[in-house]
Amino acid sequence: MDLTPPLNRRRLLQHCAGATLAVAAAGTLAACGADTSIPEASTTNMPAGDDLVYLDVATSERHLIARYTETIAAFAQLAPSLEPLLRQHEEHLAATGVQVPDPPTQTPPSGLRAALGALRQAELTAAVERRASCLLADEPEFVRTLTFIAASEASHIAALRSIGQGQ
Repeated sequence: MDLTPPLNRRRLLQHCAGATLAVAAAGTLAACGADTSIPEASTTNMPAGDDLVYLDVATSERHLIARYTETIAAFAQLAPSLEPLLRQHEEHLAATGVQVPDPPTQTPPSGLRAALGALRQAELTAAVERRASCLLADEPEFVRTLTFIAASEASHIAALRSIGQGQ
């Protein structure tokens, strides 16, 4: 007899909030002086199941890179603040070792605050997705890489929030 309560909207939101807090805590710890360099992903002897996870992570990072690039193009005054985050996503993509095509162009929201809010939402989605990727990956070193990426993306949420307060 399964005693697990049914999954409803409230339980799903609570689960996502808990996962987000855990990822954000990891990002905070990483930002406090731990080694935050992302290990190089090794595609040699990679379990077959990891192929799809690598592809998913690479596609997600390519979308984030495009979103940052488009936001910087629309709001040049944000370039000094956003370019370091963009570079980190380029490092995340490089760590996957997977080449994926650029996504279709999307125009960021016209307002500066809305554009930053869209970036924060994209980072939140990516951080939660990376948590799920960690659970799906088979190779321990790849899981370690994914945790660094998830922590980085969670820390970007806070960075974007502080950028928004300064605008």
